[in-house]
Amino acid sequence: MVESHLHRYLKNVGTIWLYNQMCYLVDTEVKLNQLGLHRYLELDNKKVIDVVGVCLKYFPGKRRKIQDKIYDNFELDNPTRYEIGYNITRGIEVKVSKSDYKNGFICSSTNYNYVLTPAKLISPSMVPKGVGLIEYNRYKFDVTENDLEEHSTKRPFNIKGLRVVKRPQYRQLPQFHIDHVISTIGKRRTSNKTEAYRKILDGLTDSELVYCLT
Repeated sequence: MVESHLHRYLKNVGTIWLYNQMCYLVDTEVKLNQLGLHRYLELDNKKVIDVVGVCLKYFPGKRRKIQDKIYDNFELDNPTRYEIGYNITRGIEVKVSKSDYKNGFICSSTNYNYVLTPAKLISPSMVPKGVGLIEYNRYKFDVTENDLEEHSTKRPFNIKGLRVVKRPQYRQLPQFHIDHVISTIGKRRTSNKTEAYRKILDGLTDSELVYCLT
């Protein structure tokens, strides 16, 4: 099936939005690891997600305890004093028509699951429980880049015409599901290993860095 221009465009919109959610890894068309996942809806029938991002979510130590005994040389005197950052995933499925929506989408394979549609395409009540809804208004949509050199902790973009009309619920997932997303995106970004290796080797011959050439 040929991807429409609108669908491709909204994947870019979703990518920008995920970066604004402070995701440090974002990519499109990622096949998710769904081993052991129980799908609770007929709509939840896909394996490849349109856009997925990885970011850190901080949990109070008393809410998500670290099992100290399973790690080597690690101990916290009072774990409840800390907030612990864990990698989580945010996934977006783009739907540009009602028939496209009815064909199904990923509803439960990331920690936060969203559907991104043109404004007023579907009612929030149609979206499955736990799944968020983001609406794109083409008449108001605009993106400008923020000055991260001046404010390094600020969101990278100022986005107008994009609205979360229904918030998703957090879903606890096995860590290996999340690790799979990180691994997939990481491998894509180092797909040209020959070039990466050559760059490293070239650095070894830099006369200003080399202490002793042999």
